[in-house]
Amino acid sequence: MKQEHLKKFGAMAQPPKEYSSFYGELQKPVANIFQESCGCPPGATENCMVDGVDLQIRYPETPDFPHTAIASLRNLLKQKNIREVKGTYPVIISQDPSLTCEEYKISIQPDQTQIIAANADGLRRAVYFYEDRISEAEGPAATQGEWQRKPFIRNRISRCFFGPTNRPPFYIDELTDDLDYYPEEYLNRLAHEGVNGLWLTMYFRDLPSSIFPGRGKFAEKRFAKLRHVVQKCAAYGIRIFIFLSEPKRFGENFFTVQVSDAENHKEVIGIQNGNTGTFCTSTETGKKYIVESVYQIFRAVPELGGIINIMYGEDNGSCAGDLVNEAAFECTCPVCRERDFADIYREQAELFTQTMHRFNPNAEYIGWFYAPCQRDDTPQTKNLLHIADKWPEDASLMFNFESGGTLVQLGKERVVYDYSLAYVGPSKLFAKSADIAPKAAAKIQVGCSHEDASVPYIPVPQNLYEKYHFMHDHHVSSVMQCWYFGNYPGLMNKCAGELSFLPFPRDCRSFIADTIRPQWRKDTEQVTEALLKFSEAYQMFPANLLFEWYGPLHNCIAWPLFLFPEDKPIAPSWLLEQFPSYSGDRIGECIAFHHTLAEALELCKNMSEKWQEGFRILDRLKDSYINNKTCRLDIQLAEAIGLQMKSAYNLLNFYFLREDMLYYRKDHLAEMKVIVEDEIRNSARMVTLCEDDSRLGYHSEAEGYLFYPEKLLARIDLLKELLENDFPEYRINDPRWDVYTGLKIEGDSAVIYRKGTKTPNIYAMGDNASWQAEYDDRYIYFSLHNIRDKHAVMDIEPCRHWISACVFLDPPDRTAYSNCNYAQIPEKKVEYHGNDILLTVPLHIFDGFRKEGFPMRINIWGKDFHWIDPKPWPWRLQHNGYNPAGMGWLLMM
Repeated sequence: MKQEHLKKFGAMAQPPKEYSSFYGELQKPVANIFQESCGCPPGATENCMVDGVDLQIRYPETPDFPHTAIASLRNLLKQKNIREVKGTYPVIISQDPSLTCEEYKISIQPDQTQIIAANADGLRRAVYFYEDRISEAEGPAATQGEWQRKPFIRNRISRCFFGPTNRPPFYIDELTDDLDYYPEEYLNRLAHEGVNGLWLTMYFRDLPSSIFPGRGKFAEKRFAKLRHVVQKCAAYGIRIFIFLSEPKRFGENFFTVQVSDAENHKEVIGIQNGNTGTFCTSTETGKKYIVESVYQIFRAVPELGGIINIMYGEDNGSCAGDLVNEAAFECTCPVCRERDFADIYREQAELFTQTMHRFNPNAEYIGWFYAPCQRDDTPQTKNLLHIADKWPEDASLMFNFESGGTLVQLGKERVVYDYSLAYVGPSKLFAKSADIAPKAAAKIQVGCSHEDASVPYIPVPQNLYEKYHFMHDHHVSSVMQCWYFGNYPGLMNKCAGELSFLPFPRDCRSFIADTIRPQWRKDTEQVTEALLKFSEAYQMFPANLLFEWYGPLHNCIAWPLFLFPEDKPIAPSWLLEQFPSYSGDRIGECIAFHHTLAEALELCKNMSEKWQEGFRILDRLKDSYINNKTCRLDIQLAEAIGLQMKSAYNLLNFYFLREDMLYYRKDHLAEMKVIVEDEIRNSARMVTLCEDDSRLGYHSEAEGYLFYPEKLLARIDLLKELLENDFPEYRINDPRWDVYTGLKIEGDSAVIYRKGTKTPNIYAMGDNASWQAEYDDRYIYFSLHNIRDKHAVMDIEPCRHWISACVFLDPPDRTAYSNCNYAQIPEKKVEYHGNDILLTVPLHIFDGFRKEGFPMRINIWGKDFHWIDPKPWPWRLQHNGYNPAGMGWLLMM
C-alpha cells in the first residue's frame, strides 16, 4: 500500500454532527409496537381493559409526585388503544407510609389493579413495572399476579451517553456549554430502566478558593446550569452525583495543580519533587480546601444526590496514595508519614460527608479506590482492605468489581485488570471489602466495557445476573454502572435495574425471559436462548488488559492490514487525535505477555463461533421486526458485534500466518488473501449497519467515532490495494526477511555467552556508562556500570512486532517491570552497588513469545546515555515511548 494513502486514511475527519442521529433519537418517545398476536403470557387478565380503564389516583399530590410516570402510563395505554373511561376497569393508586423508599406493592386481578407505594420514588417504580405487565400481555390486558418489591441497590448511577468528558483533547465542560445533555425522553428511558442517578464531572479548581486565589471565574454559571440539570432530572426520579478525583496532585498538566499556585500555602505540598508533588490533606489548610470546595457546591445546589470521588488512583494526588503503594517508606511528607493511611482516608471521607450533610442529610458520599492493576493477595490488596477496616459508617466504599480477579483460560490462570463485562468476577479484593465495609459500592460496566466500547451495549445479561447475584448476597448497596461508556439505554440498563430489586430472581433463564418479554413477547424464549449464547461467547474474551485498551474488537474492522512488515504501532481505543493516527501491524502491542498470539487466536475463534450460534437464532426472526425499530436495531447490533468478532479473529489470524511466513518461510499467501477478501465483505456489511444505526462506532470516552461509513469504505479501498499491489509483489524467499527476523544480522548487536564460558563483552553507552551480560538456562544476568543517577531503562523484545518487556531500574526499591500485563509478575532481582546495577531477568517470561533459533532484541538507556538511541515515540499508556527502531540484536551464544 502507498504511504500517502495510509496517511490520508489516518487524517480522515470525523463525520459531521448531523451523522450522530442517536441524539435526535434519544429525544423521541419510544414507539411501542403491539402485534395483533403477541402470545399472551400465562395468567394474563384477558381483555380486562377492553372497555377502558378508570385511573383512580388516591395518592396525595406531593411536591415530588411523579407526574412524568403517570404521563408515561397514559401514553402506553393510548399506544395500546386502551381508553380512560370512568366506571370501567379500576386502576387504583394509593399510599402506604409503612413501606420503605422505592418499595411498592402491585396486585393485578381480573376485577381491578392496586398500585401502592410509600413515596414518589416507589410509586414511579410501581408504575413502570405495571407498564411492563401491560406491554407483555396480548390485547387490552395485563399479566395477573401480586408483587412486592424493594431495592437492595439503593443508588443505581449511570451517565449521559454523549456527555463530554471535560478533559483533553476537547476540553468540553457540559456545565458551561449550551447543549442539553438530558432531553426529556432520554431521562424517561433511563428512569424506566431503573436508573436513579447520573454522574457528571467537576473540578475543585473551577471553584473560588481562599487557598488558591483567582479561581472560580465561571463558578456561578456552572452552578446555574447544574441547578437546572438537577431539577430536570428530579422530575424522573434521577439524582445528580458530582464526579471528582480530588485533591489533585501538583504538576504541569491538565490533571494537576501548578506548584506555584500554592506559593502562599506550601504546607499543602506533601511530597515534592521539582515541579510535581502530592497534596497533603493532613494539614489544616488541606482539610480547609476540601471543606470549602464541597461547601460551595452543596450550598449552591443542595438537591444533589451526592459525590463520587476517586480517592486513590487515576489523578488523585493525596499523600495517602503513596503510602498505600508498596514503597510506603518513601513517603517524605512530614505530616502524613507519621500517620496510618487508612486514618487519612477515613478523615477525608468524613470531611466530604459531613460537609454535604450540612445541606442535604440524604446525600451519599462514595469513595472510589480505583486500582485497575492490583492483583489479589498482594501487599497492595492488604493495604486496600486495611482502608475498608477503618472506613466510616456514613459513607460508601467502592472498588472495581473485577480488577485483580483471576480466571482460567486454555488451562492457564489469567489476571483480569481494570473493568470487565466479560469476566463475571468478583476479585478477592472486592469480595472481602464488601464484607468489611459498613456500606459497600461496586464499580461495574453495565452496557459495555473496555473490551468493546464502540457499540451501545453488549447483550450479555447472564454476566450481569451473576455479578448482581454476588452483590445481593454480600449486601452491596450502590452501583456505579459505567465509566464514560457502557451507559446507552436498552437491554443491559434494564437488566441492571431489574436485578437491583428484591426478591432476587430465582434463576437466570427465567430472569432474562421475564425482563425481555415486554419487548419480544411471542419470541421471548428464542431471544432468551440467543442471549444466553451471547453471554457464553463473551466470557471467552481474552482476559488481557491490553486486549481491552488497545484491542482489535473495538474497531479493527476499520484497521488496515499489512502484508509487508511495517512495525507500525497500535492506536489507543479511548482517544482520538492521538499518536498513532491509525493502527498498524505491531500486533503484540494489544496482547503483551498475558496470552501468546496462538492463545488469543484460539479464544477469539471460539468467541466468534459461539456468538454466531446466538445470532443465527435472532437472524431467523428479523423479517418479523422490519417495522419494529427497537427490535430491528437489537438484531442488527448483535450482527455488528458478530462482525467485530469475526474481524478480530481475522486480524489475529492474518498476522499469525504472516509471522509464520516471515520466520519459517511457509507459504500462507492464499489463506491470507481469503482473510482480506472476507474483511472487505465484513467492512461493507458494517457500512450498511452503520447507515441504519449511528450508535455503531461511537466511543463515549473518545468523544467520537472509531469507525463510520466513510472510514470503512476507505479501509475497503486499502484492502483492495493490498490485494492488487502487495500480494503480487510478495516473495516468500525475499532476503529481507532474514534481516527482519535476525537470521542475518544487520545493525547493532550484542553477543552474550553462557555463564562461566567466556569473559562477557562490554558495550559502551556513553558518559562512561556500559553494560554486559551472560546467561544460563533460567536467567540473563545483566551488569550495568557507571549509571551515575542510578536510573535506567531496559527494553527486551522477544520477537518482532511484540511489546517489549520493559524494566525501570529505579533505586532503592522501585525497580519494576513497567508492563503489568504478565500472567505472573516477573521476579524482581536487582542489586545496587554504588553506580553499578546488577539485574537478573527470568527467561520464562518470554516462553511462547521467543522464536526458536532467532535472537531477541534489546536496548538499555537513561537520561544522558544509551546503547542505541531509543528514538522514543510519543508516550502511550502501558507502552511508554517504546520505538522498535531503537533496538539492537541480543545474540545468546
